[in-house]
Amino acid sequence: MKRNRKGIALFLALSLMAGSCSLQGCSSSAGQSQESNVSTVGTDGEEPYTIVYAFDVWMQQPDWDLVEENLNKLVEEKIGARVELLPMTGANYDQQINLMISSGEKLDLYNASARTTFTTDVSSNKIMGLDEEMVKQYAPGLLDVEGDFIKGTTINGKIYGFPTIRDMANAYGLVIRDDIAQKYGVEINDKMGAMTVDQVDELFAKIKEGEPDMYVTQPQGQTTSVLDSFFKQHDSMGDDMGVLLDHGQGSLKLVNLFETPYYEDAVRKAREWNEKGYILPDASTNPDTGVSYYKTGKVATTLSLIHPGVPTDNSNMTGINSDAVIVNPAFTNTQQVGAIIQSIPTTCENPEKVLEFLNLLYTDADVYNALVWGVEGTHYAHVDGSDTWITYPEGVSADTSGYTLSATYAFGNRYLSYIWNTDPENLNEKFKEFNDSAIKSNALGFVFDPSNVKTEVAAVQAVFDQYRLPLENGVVDPDENLPKFIQALKDAGIDTVIAEKQKQLDEWAAAN
Repeated sequence: MKRNRKGIALFLALSLMAGSCSLQGCSSSAGQSQESNVSTVGTDGEEPYTIVYAFDVWMQQPDWDLVEENLNKLVEEKIGARVELLPMTGANYDQQINLMISSGEKLDLYNASARTTFTTDVSSNKIMGLDEEMVKQYAPGLLDVEGDFIKGTTINGKIYGFPTIRDMANAYGLVIRDDIAQKYGVEINDKMGAMTVDQVDELFAKIKEGEPDMYVTQPQGQTTSVLDSFFKQHDSMGDDMGVLLDHGQGSLKLVNLFETPYYEDAVRKAREWNEKGYILPDASTNPDTGVSYYKTGKVATTLSLIHPGVPTDNSNMTGINSDAVIVNPAFTNTQQVGAIIQSIPTTCENPEKVLEFLNLLYTDADVYNALVWGVEGTHYAHVDGSDTWITYPEGVSADTSGYTLSATYAFGNRYLSYIWNTDPENLNEKFKEFNDSAIKSNALGFVFDPSNVKTEVAAVQAVFDQYRLPLENGVVDPDENLPKFIQALKDAGIDTVIAEKQKQLDEWAAAN
């Protein structure tokens, strides 16, 4: 890992949200590589092509260089290339990616998201659109693994990225310290519980009174809000510029989210929690917030996306035994399927080699686990008698390990993943059950093409950047600021964007 790039990443960066899921119908088991037909050697005498790979993480890891070195032993042998890892944490990941692309700085692969900037990155020509035949030639196993999920990133016949294979649904609720859950009588069964919003209110009041040295909660990350981390019950349709309420059930009539009673109730609840001192101050702007505050004992809970394996992932990252509480039921939409997308920027000089690397991440268990879990014997060890179950090596713990990323959701195909020994060996089956039980939006599979309203989309996004996080984290008074927000959106052209999206949605519905 090059020091100069890492320095830039640490200066401007973001924490990722969310989730880990399952690919229905995928038959590969953890620890078993699928066959790849890609050539494994480069041209004799040529320097291996270096793939600069940027992604956002919850927290930095001391052993990035060691992990990178170990990963490259595999990648260079298999495809004649090397990978330079560029992990970023902080609140400016999207801005940093934009800067790298616009300035021509070397970047070959990055994590995009249908929840945030994917459609705008496509419309602004930041993401390379790939022909299906090219993908099949250089990544022959990739489309087989993706299956129908690839439809969520295909626009006008071009493939603009590859969703990671993880939880394709998410519930919303709390990650809570196990000691706090026990102290305040939260009912937990197999690391999971369920509560109503009223019950959460009661719990927060108890924690506030009983834990004077802790803040009660915080949003999932610096760029997420109380609404997006906890109350979300709408299909955002890619960008929240025209949404479907009630998890996308009912009619396909888009509405302006920010004019709905649902949105007003959410920002008022956020304001109430903020004024009561429940929410960590500066949660949306302080670069030190996020998992690090939970790890250091400064917050008792985190508002979070919830799915199987979340308590273990959080425990591994923080060293704090954690549970999860579901408040809103699991649902899935196009944006959840595309919550993490591996995309190739238009500035990439060798997309063919990047596709070969992506093929490994989605089909080769050795490569996948080297990135997710690190170095065997140093960061993890197999439980005796198991090919899939892993734990810390003898003498190593979450506090002493140099690599506790535990991000099975972020890099390719989690069905290739080893299973941490605090989770059941059938965790992947639990993911499938979770996905199958989720509420599915009636617009699942629809992808908005903003090309005809690029100017309005950019203007609306600028208004979002100014108003949303302060409102949705309760930092400002909604009585004063919500009307200003709504008017600014109208002035920026949100009604025009919604009309264009409605037109495309109607056409999609007629064809499907």
